[in-house]
Amino acid sequence: MKFYIESLHLWLKTDQRRSVTFLPNKVNVITGDSHTGKTAILDIVDYCMFASKHRISESIINENVAWYGLRIHVNDKIYTLARRAPAGTTTSSDYYFSSIGEVSDSAPIPNISESVLKKQLSADFGIDQDVKIPFGGRTLQAGSRVSLRYFLLFNTISQDLITHSDQFFDKQNEPRYQEALPRIFDIAVGIDTVENILKREKRAELERSLARLEKLTAKTQEKRDQFNAQLAETVARAKGYGLVAGDTDADASVAALKRMVTERESGPDLHVSAQYEEISSQLYRVTRKIRGLRKFASEYGNHKVTLKETADSLQPVEYLMRNYEETVRTSVFDDILRNLSEGLQQIKDATARKTPLDSNISEIIKALETQRQKLEKDLQALPAEMESFETDKDKYIFIGETKAKLELYADPESEKALDNSELIANLEAEIEDLAVSPVNDRQELFTRALDEAIQDYISLTKAALGNYGDYRSAFNYTEKKLQLRKPRTASTENVGSSSNHMFLHLFLFLGLHELIMRNDGIHVAPFLIIDQFSRPYWGEDDQEDGEGEKDVDQSDVAKVKLALELLDQFITTANEMGKEFQMIVFEHINPRYWDGLKNVHLVEIFRDGNALIPVSRLD
Repeated sequence: MKFYIESLHLWLKTDQRRSVTFLPNKVNVITGDSHTGKTAILDIVDYCMFASKHRISESIINENVAWYGLRIHVNDKIYTLARRAPAGTTTSSDYYFSSIGEVSDSAPIPNISESVLKKQLSADFGIDQDVKIPFGGRTLQAGSRVSLRYFLLFNTISQDLITHSDQFFDKQNEPRYQEALPRIFDIAVGIDTVENILKREKRAELERSLARLEKLTAKTQEKRDQFNAQLAETVARAKGYGLVAGDTDADASVAALKRMVTERESGPDLHVSAQYEEISSQLYRVTRKIRGLRKFASEYGNHKVTLKETADSLQPVEYLMRNYEETVRTSVFDDILRNLSEGLQQIKDATARKTPLDSNISEIIKALETQRQKLEKDLQALPAEMESFETDKDKYIFIGETKAKLELYADPESEKALDNSELIANLEAEIEDLAVSPVNDRQELFTRALDEAIQDYISLTKAALGNYGDYRSAFNYTEKKLQLRKPRTASTENVGSSSNHMFLHLFLFLGLHELIMRNDGIHVAPFLIIDQFSRPYWGEDDQEDGEGEKDVDQSDVAKVKLALELLDQFITTANEMGKEFQMIVFEHINPRYWDGLKNVHLVEIFRDGNALIPVSRLD
């Protein structure tokens, strides 16, 4: 992105125009006395860029100004935008805009609304109006639009901020900006992209739709289960009263209940108790058969074991048969041996094969078990004793309750049993196809690159940091602040003095802008306004001819010069990258401090009657 402020304009109530001109690609310094309007320039820039409240001093400045304006260069276009001066603390909604950078001598005439002008500049800053805040807070709501003003947090270091020990961005005492910073930081520095954010938002929307659909499916199933449970209970009671036949299946039972409540048709008296007794009797007989068959199977098994043992005792017969010629035989030997041999063979035949009786008994027992389970289920569905209504009134009350339950639970949609599986599958596929780049790894890489860039600035200004000159940059991504880490340790330290805090603020902002430019960032303008970075030191700046100055490394003068050298070097670094960068610095130091620095430009000196609104303009 290309951007710089060419000039600032004040249309005075005396029909005069006061202009201050700045150069691109330079460190523009306005120096001078206190109470001359230097800091007001920062407030005026902020006011022209759609501030909802202002800090412009009423005395001398606002009381004498009718309009404030800027002439800016944005991506090879020249704009003039102006805003009517606030009335006391009330900001104005009157804006003037020229797309060709026209600046008239007379006070502007309103010609554009704030929303249209903001939309125009937002487009130039690459801020899509469809991009929403990804997550909400106490002040910012999730889904609200990202504002151009959030990105201006990267362009100012106010005098209140520059020596702050814990805050590194302006407006952090305002909840809106405090919540905005972590929400737009990744977009601003190039960790995340607008395209990726839109994809992430689309994915989140699809995931919410999927969650709703899955919840609806679960709820529908729960309702269906609840209906079935209520239906089963009602059917059981109806059967108990003899209003529905006991052998009726579920669908037929529901149909019978509906006919009962609509046509007042009820079933015959089915003597449920008799049914209960009949099923109980059948269950008893089946159970008894199973028990008898199992006893028979056990005894039959024992019989086969006994036969096997008998066969083992007749093993000597086989020996005698094999050694028949060697035995001493009597007259009855052959008959005894033959009978024993035949008996042994019969025993072997009986124990060697599985008879049909073995498998038949198992199959019969299995079939009887199935029958018993069915009888037990049927028995549970019937009351043990026949229920009856004491009066017809009780009967009609039951029928009324049944009708109410059918109407309450039998939702017509539930019968259709909507199948959302295809919709769920389509959403899951769409979510899977929507590739969203993770930012965690990029955050870590960005932090490393930022620390590397800042380390170069630390080396350049090492002498000004005293004991911390050899420390390492340690950017705290979570808290968005810069700390210093002692070499070869993992702990950070409190750097103490306001001078060191001032340098840390410069390091962080220069490092952020360097990486934004290297990443060709389009959301953060390449300019920086710094208000009095010498604030931690000064008591000797206005002494003429440098009296009292001590140009040694540890002196305040040397630190101020090192800070100016740092800013000057940053412009050179930007140029070496093929980029341009503008700085506007408000100070009260003498020009001699930047002698020899090629990138520092003196805009004006506010002294001896010259000021943002010169004394001569007030007469």
